[in-house]
Amino acid sequence: MLRYLPDVEWARDRAATLPTRWQTNVLDAWAAEHPTDHYAANVTLREVTESLDAIRIPLDATDETICRAADELAKRCGGRAEIFHELGALRAAMARIVAGQGIEPPDTNYGDPQAVARMVCPLWWRRKLRRHHGRTVEAAAIRLGYVNKARDLYCSNETLTRRIQQNRRNAAAMEATIARNELGQEYTLAELAATGPGNKAIRRAELMTRIAGFERIARDMGHAGLFMTITCPSRFHKWRTVAGWKVIPNPSYDPDTDPAIAQQYLAKVWARIRAALARQGITLYGFRIAEPQHDGTPHWHFLVFHRPEDRQAVRDAVIKHALKESPNEPGAHAHRVDFKDIDWSKGSAAGYIAKYVAKNIDGYKVGEDLHGQPSMETSARVEAWAATWGIRQFQQVGGPPVGVWRELRRVRELPPGAPAHLVDAHRAVNKVAMLEGRTAQSVAWDHYCKAQGGVFCGRRALIKVSMLTPDTLGRYGDPATPRPIGVETVSMETVPVSWNPGTWMTRTVHWIVESSRHVWEIVTRGARALHGRVSIAEKAKPSQPWTCVNNCTERVPDGHESEADRGQDGLHEPVPPGESQRGAGFHPPVGLAGLAGTPG
Repeated sequence: MLRYLPDVEWARDRAATLPTRWQTNVLDAWAAEHPTDHYAANVTLREVTESLDAIRIPLDATDETICRAADELAKRCGGRAEIFHELGALRAAMARIVAGQGIEPPDTNYGDPQAVARMVCPLWWRRKLRRHHGRTVEAAAIRLGYVNKARDLYCSNETLTRRIQQNRRNAAAMEATIARNELGQEYTLAELAATGPGNKAIRRAELMTRIAGFERIARDMGHAGLFMTITCPSRFHKWRTVAGWKVIPNPSYDPDTDPAIAQQYLAKVWARIRAALARQGITLYGFRIAEPQHDGTPHWHFLVFHRPEDRQAVRDAVIKHALKESPNEPGAHAHRVDFKDIDWSKGSAAGYIAKYVAKNIDGYKVGEDLHGQPSMETSARVEAWAATWGIRQFQQVGGPPVGVWRELRRVRELPPGAPAHLVDAHRAVNKVAMLEGRTAQSVAWDHYCKAQGGVFCGRRALIKVSMLTPDTLGRYGDPATPRPIGVETVSMETVPVSWNPGTWMTRTVHWIVESSRHVWEIVTRGARALHGRVSIAEKAKPSQPWTCVNNCTERVPDGHESEADRGQDGLHEPVPPGESQRGAGFHPPVGLAGLAGTPG
């Protein structure tokens, strides 16, 4: 005969797996509803707790717990090799373990050996578990009503604490890790990171440089500026705001949504808007900023420039697609889309968007945000929100690729006779450039755009990143991805015909200019005390490390510039002694530039 627990004891057991702060909230809600409708209260509690069982690790687990779980799961997958001896069956057995943790197994793009190598790697498991755990915790916090301006702004306190701890671990690891180049110069990874876009001040300054460059182009060409905001429909919002400050539950909320799904929705809307404008021959250029609303739902701000005659067409396309879903819900036309024309007589467009850039990076000189919170503190919450949901905060709209801009800054000097557009672009990106005895304007994004063929050039930019695919394998046996080695372009030159004096011919010249890179080796602090002779690579001895060798100007197929354009640069994995590696991260002002101009 079954013995039924009293409702109170049952409710406590159901909530026992939740973090302490959440248990109180869930049980209070259950206790408030139970006296009037005990059945509905029990069903609600059961549904809430069951929805949080998708992850097998406790919601309040520490990172140490996650690391231990990763080690155990990697061993568990490895143990399947004792049962399954055919590679396909072994992969399927491991994939069942991965799926049992609520994680997507390696997809079909990976071969069986590469997929198996991932599922037996504790580091792969750590990355997957951390991401899944973080998103599950934050989704639970949103579902339980913790994320809003009355409680935890933008993200839950649990997610903020986790992100702060993660940043501290990363900072400590970078301080304790030293990189040495072929000249014997040694830097901690923290010192190297502080000189690149990983430094928030540098990141903010580069974004403002590019925004200001777009604005100068718009002014010169007589283009109009537009600041607009696109917001998600009501079903993505857990809360409604009434009377300007009070938050109440939103009856239209869809609990199956989360900020990542909302971000995908906005990306789809924007893709439709761009396609509609492209069919009309309309091109925009500027920037998009994704930031959270108080309940964690993303919305997008745009600062874009366009021809004055396209003003109404741009607005019509945005309204059509942004309001395509639920156009008649209350407040849709008033709040889902907002437009503000830039009045050049009242100031700078770049200055107008500067507060949005700073708010989403480090809160520099913003003061208080719209909710009255110190921006230096809320920027940390925004960063935790973006990292948890994998949201790209800033994205360029139109214009030439930024990857070439960054790669040109690594080019020490150009070869004699380089094409005029390459010379102009190189001058534009240099911090200090001399032009006819005068100091040229430094880091001029507008000059760079003109050198690339104009602000509307897009993928037809004259200069591209030159890529080389190393003949090595990655950590899991994958072929190495193409890595940048410099820039390349094509020019038309008129030259005399040697066999027919007095005549001239036009030929195409393919230019590849290598950027300046160093050979980097990772050493430990202990190794430094031992005269720096013991490297991590010597301890790990990887069979075929992921490297990038910058000693070739071989032409590579077009279409590989996308990764460099996304700015995904960084130090590579260690290389055993005797092998060469060219890191794509920080480059101190010491080194040689490879120069090549080859007729094609």
